[in-house]
Amino acid sequence: MELNRFLVVYDPTREEQPALVRAAAIAGEIGASLHLFACIHGNIAGADRESEEVKRQLAEQQAVLEQSMAPIAAAGIDTSCEVEWDKDWHHAAVRAASRNRADMVFKSSFKHSTSQRMLTSTSDWTLIRECLCPVLLIKDIDRPPVPRILAGIDISARTENYEKLNEHILEFSRQLLESEMAEVHVVNAFPDFRVKPDRQKLMEVAGVDSEHVHIKLGEPDKVIVDVAKKLDASLVIVGNSHRSGIAALMHGNTAEKILDKLDCNVLAMP
Repeated sequence: MELNRFLVVYDPTREEQPALVRAAAIAGEIGASLHLFACIHGNIAGADRESEEVKRQLAEQQAVLEQSMAPIAAAGIDTSCEVEWDKDWHHAAVRAASRNRADMVFKSSFKHSTSQRMLTSTSDWTLIRECLCPVLLIKDIDRPPVPRILAGIDISARTENYEKLNEHILEFSRQLLESEMAEVHVVNAFPDFRVKPDRQKLMEVAGVDSEHVHIKLGEPDKVIVDVAKKLDASLVIVGNSHRSGIAALMHGNTAEKILDKLDCNVLAMP
């Protein structure tokens, strides 16, 4: 994975922007560029993007973004800003990520109740289901000296899509290990003892010691949450399954199920 271009989704409704804080810190460390994207829309009767009132609001928001990016640019990071007028800002962010060829999307994530998640298509869900690149959902901007990362994989996966997800997660985890930026753990849930994963194989494919391998009986989302809390993980990495269609509506995916059960950041891999 090459991480050269970051896109940060700016939330115009909040003062704090944890995603921007974290993205700027990482961009400064690895030399990535930073593109700040905001989408706004107001109840202006008959207004379109060419109307004077819309242009005024877009210009105001653009100024806010540029002000937010000024200290980041002053630190030597390549920055840019973009404001779009669209009521459906969730999909606007997905399009912006594709248009700007983002290698990773950063978005601040705030807790939703179970009913909110079930009854509405939240922006987090839209991004992790539809973005073609990894999405890092930021809840906590505090960084321990050595972050503890938990990667959720399934080495018993037999379908091509699941095998690719495993490889994407492991590739990113290996990069963290090689750079010595983090302490990496892997977790593999299994439904019954007939398909219990092999510990030695997990150690080999993940490149970690036995004490960093966690094999647990149970549903993936519940196992991942349990292990992440016990480890006090600062980041959980999971893959996206059931990205669209009926399966997504009926079952969701592991990333969606763990979002509001964890206080740490979550990286969803496509």
